[in-house]
Amino acid sequence: MIENEEEKRKLAYKIAKIVNNNDVIGFGSGTTSYLSAIEIGKRVLNENLKIKAVPTSNEIEKVCKQYNIEIASLNECNIDWSFDGADEVDKNNNLLKGMGRAMFREKLNILSSPITYILIDKSKFVTKIGEKHPIPIEIYNDSEKFVSGELKKIGANKIEEAGMSDNNNRILHVHFENVNESLEKDIKLIPGVIESGLFYGYNVKIVTND
Repeated sequence: MIENEEEKRKLAYKIAKIVNNNDVIGFGSGTTSYLSAIEIGKRVLNENLKIKAVPTSNEIEKVCKQYNIEIASLNECNIDWSFDGADEVDKNNNLLKGMGRAMFREKLNILSSPITYILIDKSKFVTKIGEKHPIPIEIYNDSEKFVSGELKKIGANKIEEAGMSDNNNRILHVHFENVNESLEKDIKLIPGVIESGLFYGYNVKIVTND
């Protein structure tokens, strides 16, 4: 089941329309990106388009292969543009991502892309990042005890285990009283942290159905 599926499908149609032949596209993760990958795949098959995809999760990579979309890596090519979803978006286009445990590869794509289109249904808008979700943090597997202690020093008041990423790293869901731009930097400075789901000040364009 996909929440707000009709709205997400409209966003998928919208992003699929801008695909051009020979594009190298960063494919995000999550349900909206999943539906978008399918719509792009249909265009690839129906119009015999040649594109390359840099996927951010194993699930999205499987969809691309089903539609004969060539898979590429950031080491092999430069991304022309990318698309993704988000779990939360504030009025300044700051994002919380990674509840699907793919924030590390998603952040790499966004930083490697001239522009990233963030496909958003109305349920994702918040007045403050962290309003609806904990902060997902990907860590080196043997660092959980140390990282958890350091997170508490910078304000974490609840830390939960949340499974593994596609990169076979542990994921933590971390609750903070105050979430801001400096928190993203403070989390990243902790040895053992690979990436967090905070995205403050990134070059993104929010796409809605309005």
